[in-house]
Amino acid sequence: MLVLLLVARSLQAAAQGADHSGGHGGDAIRCTSGKPEIAVIACTNIIQDKREDGDKRAIALRNRAFRYQQLGDVNRAIADYTTAIDHPEYGIQAKTYLNRGLMYFLKGDEDHALADYDKALALDPQLVSTYINRATIFIKRGEDGRAIADLDRAIQLRPEDAAVYVSRGTIYARRGDQSRAITDFTKAIEMNPANATAWRNRSFSYRAQGDKSAAAADAAEAIRLNPSLAAAHLDLGLSAQGPDRTAQAIAEFDRAIKLNPSDAQAFKARGDVYLASGDPDRALADFSRAIGLDAKLVSAYVDRGDAHMTKSDWDSAIADFGAAIALDPKDAEALRGRGYVRLNRHDVDAAIADFTAAIKLNPSDALALRFRGAAYAAKKDSRRVSLDDAAAAQLNPSMHCRRAIPASIVYNHWIWFRKHHAATLRHRNLS
Repeated sequence: MLVLLLVARSLQAAAQGADHSGGHGGDAIRCTSGKPEIAVIACTNIIQDKREDGDKRAIALRNRAFRYQQLGDVNRAIADYTTAIDHPEYGIQAKTYLNRGLMYFLKGDEDHALADYDKALALDPQLVSTYINRATIFIKRGEDGRAIADLDRAIQLRPEDAAVYVSRGTIYARRGDQSRAITDFTKAIEMNPANATAWRNRSFSYRAQGDKSAAAADAAEAIRLNPSLAAAHLDLGLSAQGPDRTAQAIAEFDRAIKLNPSDAQAFKARGDVYLASGDPDRALADFSRAIGLDAKLVSAYVDRGDAHMTKSDWDSAIADFGAAIALDPKDAEALRGRGYVRLNRHDVDAAIADFTAAIKLNPSDALALRFRGAAYAAKKDSRRVSLDDAAAAQLNPSMHCRRAIPASIVYNHWIWFRKHHAATLRHRNLS
């Protein structure tokens, strides 16, 4: 998915010291030290001194919990926050619930994290970080509406926080509401022009709207601000695609892959360019690498199926289209591709079934209509050939043909389609 800027924010328990009897005056200072290892030892001395009153030991507990948090010792942090909660203090206790909730989240216990965030907000509805942290969980669970509601509240409380606008814009972009996404990213950029991720995310939204020029400009600015931002290089490559910009696109994908070798989308994008430029072997290698990194990347299976078709490797092609359909039965491109392979194998009825399913999912798919017409021609069903030919020609006049034609000639339409349109259609799953 799009890169989210929801940074879990914790508030350190108030680092309070006092006049300690029993030789803990120095520990009171060290317990608030910026060096976690030193602070843990000092806070422990205070906590273990039974002569100290409860409030002072509770303060030391919160401080030690926060230092454990800084050290990444989640279990000990949770234990200390839990003990500290037994000493209720309005405001500070809310922050303690917030911090413990963050620890539960880092531990992978989302239910307990949500419960703590709810308790924190019940105690202090103005605690902005709690809304942001809770939204993170809602986003992870796909509850975008609840996430947006929390981010709306965070923006009301802290309208100067550019990162929250980026987070909300990211959700809008993922949901396909690019206009709202662009508004949020633009607001974030106005507040913080050095925010490279805001520029990169706006680039994604502009490209999703078809404005490749604006997308390329934003991606370039993101790279200027942060040359190591792999996603920006990927976006710039996607925005630069075209017959006369192949080298530039591949160069950007190369940089994205070098910066983030585990990005399946970057390999798939580079594979698309190789395939469109007539290099199926390199395309196959990239698609296979993408699938190896993300076995659920449907579009990589579809594109690898296309690459296998260019080499007339029908068995491999039908296997890839079948894998894509198993992952997403509503992928019209995979159904159309499998239908074409079946047509070449003279499995005409099965081919017609696939083309029909693809057309049902995407009635404007002129290529699927033209292929189905070729399949009907093989069955000598001239009436249906004429209907599909007319429908395809209405959608795309270049596909008009007044007579039944064999599948081998229809294949030229597949090549033409990939050359002129594939680059604009194959990144629907891009994150």
